[in-house]
Amino acid sequence: MLVDGPVTIDGWTPQNFSQGYAGPVSLRQAFSRSLNTVAVRVSQQTGPAAVAALAKRLGIESPMMPVPSIALGASGTSLLELTAGYAALASGGEKVRPYAIIEIQNRQGQVLYRYQPKARPRVARPDHVAALVSMMVDTITQGTGRAAQIDRPAAGKTGTSQDYRDALFVGFTSDLVAGIWVGNDNDSPTNKVTGGALPARIWHDFMIDAHVGRPVRPLPALSLPTENRR
Repeated sequence: MLVDGPVTIDGWTPQNFSQGYAGPVSLRQAFSRSLNTVAVRVSQQTGPAAVAALAKRLGIESPMMPVPSIALGASGTSLLELTAGYAALASGGEKVRPYAIIEIQNRQGQVLYRYQPKARPRVARPDHVAALVSMMVDTITQGTGRAAQIDRPAAGKTGTSQDYRDALFVGFTSDLVAGIWVGNDNDSPTNKVTGGALPARIWHDFMIDAHVGRPVRPLPALSLPTENRR
């Protein structure tokens, strides 16, 4: 349990999107409802440097400044890196390296290049990943990402940057990880687009089409036997 209430760190006072506070809440509730003050309190308990180090292990290669506002995404990254980080969670804690080219052939059909999958190092404990993925499921079923609900188990998270410049929804099923970003190329504010609105709806529509003909399966991170999660 943590307190969702006013917090000030070195003159910086983060606020929730609603501008209000919920008081004592569980970490699960805070996560699904995107309560900023609780995220900042957790980051302060672990230390911003630990947050930056974990992001790097998961696949975020952009510079991450270990400052208090890192809890709310103050350090920018690309959608590709962010989605790759979520892929590490979808895999149960194994780092996933994005790639774009599977194979190159010449006009005669001779294979000039073929992508060779590399070993995926473990970057997080499966039981820790399972706890986080479980909260990400709640985000879709009862939190800020309800617009992303589809016909099978899924986990994800909404994100909205300051002044509505970026709106994001990134999530995954047992088969596919997808990230959606809505914003302006010149970094100007959007018309108050939030991650739980248009990005979540786009993710929903894309994932419905992408899973046609695929069987419904549980999320791998949550389906491991308890004794195998460590």
